Amino acid sequence: MVLRGDKGDKVMSQITANTSVADIVKLCPGARRIFDEYGLKGCGGEHGPTEPLRFFAAVHQANLDELLWEINAEMEKPSARPYAYKESLQDYIYRRFFKAGVAIVLTVGCLWGAINLLQIGLGKNFLQLRLLSPIHAHAHAMIFGWVGMFVMGFAYQSFPRFKNTTLSRPGLANLSFYLLGSGIVAGMAAEILLPTPVSFVLGAFSGAMEIAAVVIFMSVLYRTARKSIEPHNLYEKFIASSFIWFLLGTVLEAVFFFAKATAHSEHGLIMRIAVIDGPLRDIQLLGFAALIIAGVSQRFVPHVYGLRKPEHDRQTLIFWLINGSLLLNIISYVLLLTTHKVYFAIGLELAYMLMPLWAALLAIQIGVFQKPTQPDRTFKFVRAAYVWLVIACGMMPFFPLYGFLTHQVFAHTYMGSHRHAFTVGFISMMILGVSSRVVPILAGIDAKQMNSLWAPFLLFNAGCAGRVVLQVLTDFVPYVAYPLIGFTGFIELSALLWWGIELWRTMNVTRTRRTNVVRAPFPLAAR
Repeated sequence: MVLRGDKGDKVMSQITANTSVADIVKLCPGARRIFDEYGLKGCGGEHGPTEPLRFFAAVHQANLDELLWEINAEMEKPSARPYAYKESLQDYIYRRFFKAGVAIVLTVGCLWGAINLLQIGLGKNFLQLRLLSPIHAHAHAMIFGWVGMFVMGFAYQSFPRFKNTTLSRPGLANLSFYLLGSGIVAGMAAEILLPTPVSFVLGAFSGAMEIAAVVIFMSVLYRTARKSIEPHNLYEKFIASSFIWFLLGTVLEAVFFFAKATAHSEHGLIMRIAVIDGPLRDIQLLGFAALIIAGVSQRFVPHVYGLRKPEHDRQTLIFWLINGSLLLNIISYVLLLTTHKVYFAIGLELAYMLMPLWAALLAIQIGVFQKPTQPDRTFKFVRAAYVWLVIACGMMPFFPLYGFLTHQVFAHTYMGSHRHAFTVGFISMMILGVSSRVVPILAGIDAKQMNSLWAPFLLFNAGCAGRVVLQVLTDFVPYVAYPLIGFTGFIELSALLWWGIELWRTMNVTRTRRTNVVRAPFPLAAR
């Protein structure tokens, strides 16, 4: 608040914990320097975010009393050195990744997936070899273009601020965007053009570009962390291990492509897909996506939504359960498939039983089922995501039993239902929730004045639930389930379109308007 004398010749500004960062910067431009020291670093544009000082202190893990004292001291006696805000590449690079992710999911991601699903519904069969290439091209776009783009964009923007430092080599980070984008386009084209000679060239190019992008991504964040003097936190183990799985999955994705491309018969192709596809998707989904979400959730969700700390800290246990169950899953699956020894099925079932355990413990650790003290329109997405995580992981212990009861060696419909619950219900729901919370803050917009997002939330959950339930029902009432399942993808697409338009427009609100990729500086020129 501002207190003025009768004649207005003396002005005293008293900052409180409920004063917004934007109002503080307006009253005292020099306070921006203090905020930057605590990790603001361009967040909110020129005037800063509209969130209160209390929120800023919680998110950046700063001592609120010390922060208040420093700002009020600056108000009382402004420093002689003027502060001039200037947006840099590291402040807006996330928009390129987020916009690319939105564009990909609305086209070759969800739209293409919905078309593939409609064809499956019309053909009344999930195992149509003619759809193999389109399905794998769609999966490639979703993993690298949807999940990968959002993870990399969020990491480049948030991790330096988590560690109270600046992004190392932003020019290299910028280059990784172009490498990943070109790899995604080439990879999809290679899948569609199989088995022509040009597909081999495109596949090799795609693998090289995506591996290079991931290596640069890991290198930039490692160098960024090295610059920080902040102590290490347990959540960083989740993030570091997810990046290792990300690199491994990227390399295996290239191996998988050439394994399919060099198969000499339909039987050989099916066997290679059976051996590699399962472990590859588990590495990408359980290793990369689940671990990065688990790590970010522990650092981000409780502070942003005001959730209390758990009574018992189980971060280390959760970390080893996720990684241990994944390793046991991969090893047992490959050995069971190649040796046909029944005792490897026991190891596989044990891995499946550990999945709902770590999922429940992670949800409890984060506290997503508590009542938030800082409610926001996006919390429903985060809570729903963890409900879907528990559902998806809870399905897996019953996978062998389901196959036995339905007389299937491998129940493709049940596994597909689980993966949809995991990828769309958990991973995509988290992307929708976190991005919708972060982007308005970065753009300096008051989220309380924005759309509640109830319509896309309900549509997205309805589409996901319909797909998960109907895919299982195709084993029992195919004449009912198949005609309906083709529409669920378009329900999800409508929700993503609704959400994506708002997110895109929010990113365009910033004053500098430097979101246009076409006008972006040459990758290595922006340092």
